[in-house]
Amino acid sequence: MVEITEFEKNYIKAIQDGSAAIFAGAGIGRSSGYMDWKNLLKEFADSINLDIERESDLIEVAQYFKNEKGSRYDINSKILNEFLREAKNTRTVDLLASMPIFYYWTTNYDHLIEDALKNQGKAVDTKITSDSLAVSLNNQAVTVYKMHGDCIDPSNCVITKDDYEIYNQKRNVFTIALQGHLVTKTFLFVGFSFEDPNLKYILSRIRTLLGENIRTHYCFFEKVTRKPGQTKKEFEYIRNKQELKIHDLQRYGIQAVMLDSYTQIPEILEHIKLQARTKNIFISGAAHTYGNNWDKTGVKLITLLSKLFYDNEYRIVTGHARGVGSYIISTLLENIQKDNSPLESHLLIRAFPYEDKDNPKYVSLKKEYRDSIAEISGITIFIFGNKENENGECVQASGMWDEYKSALTHNSYIIPVGSTGFVARDIFEEMNKNRDRFPYLTSKDFDILGTSTNPETIVNQIREILLRIKKL
Repeated sequence: MVEITEFEKNYIKAIQDGSAAIFAGAGIGRSSGYMDWKNLLKEFADSINLDIERESDLIEVAQYFKNEKGSRYDINSKILNEFLREAKNTRTVDLLASMPIFYYWTTNYDHLIEDALKNQGKAVDTKITSDSLAVSLNNQAVTVYKMHGDCIDPSNCVITKDDYEIYNQKRNVFTIALQGHLVTKTFLFVGFSFEDPNLKYILSRIRTLLGENIRTHYCFFEKVTRKPGQTKKEFEYIRNKQELKIHDLQRYGIQAVMLDSYTQIPEILEHIKLQARTKNIFISGAAHTYGNNWDKTGVKLITLLSKLFYDNEYRIVTGHARGVGSYIISTLLENIQKDNSPLESHLLIRAFPYEDKDNPKYVSLKKEYRDSIAEISGITIFIFGNKENENGECVQASGMWDEYKSALTHNSYIIPVGSTGFVARDIFEEMNKNRDRFPYLTSKDFDILGTSTNPETIVNQIREILLRIKKL
């Protein structure tokens, strides 16, 4: 068993390293309105005189029904009609889909995960058959592995004992792919009660596949509590059985994350999502002029900040604004060439497209573009903030204020260097008046960010802030 904080720390690191994966079970669809296994098979159990509540092996029930009826037509029809109907996404599903994760495995037949990912604007490469594993979309696509099939093709869904017994003949490529991911990725199992009849088959495959190459994975468990009317003996029996399950899962490298209630899951995922984004730092700033206080040291501040983020393995997001973007890029390129490090690990250029102000959608397009930057950037730093207008005058770069509002909306950690003046000063003053909204910033932070014009002093203070954010 691991504590929530330890799990979050390890899984955040996996996301930032690009090695995180999700394994989704039937539980994520239950609150969306889909049937669980017992309800799906209840009418079939009734028809062969079995009580579904007394049966623990539901795969066996499906097989018995097929045996008696001579076909699985009715099961196929049930799967098609149940899982093709529209269902609402839950907060948990939406959070899973919004994370910067590229690998999703599921035993579910529905389209909840794929639809949620598409709603996030992501390209989705869905693997349903062995043939589909041979063809891939571009590198930016998210891959969903439906190892037990899809409701659009119910005759090939894995549901009976026959299906499981011939799995490695028909779907051996899925087995190989799963083996590779279990060794190289860190999985979070979500929506598994660990009573799910699918899971014991999956776990047996995992142990066979991995051997001694066991990587740590995680799952959620709700702590057993004594229910009204439950005897002490009954409660202790259930609690003991849960402990035995947890210990057994450790054979497969799966560590239990203990929760007081499964309702905590969305809050945990929200925190993981926010902290995982903190590897990306957006430097919002533009400078037609650096102003009197920074005329000789403005470039040095930008250079030192860029070097700080590079040395600490952050990725800088820049809009390539005048007086700021070019110095960020040149600093990073100098260090990247020296260290022979991949550029994409340290820099993401999100320059604004050509400003077609005659376009009726121009304002909304700008907002969407800024929101897309805030969505991937867990930390935003504001410096300077001025530009030259059409008349050659130096004016406030009002777009930075929009970027501030977008950062607030997306719960980014905001660090304003107010002493650089202009819009950065305005943002600083606004935050200074509402300090309680930014508990990660101390009085010392505000003092230095608001008054110091020494680049080294400011960069050292921002280093302290970043260390503090890492511990949240």
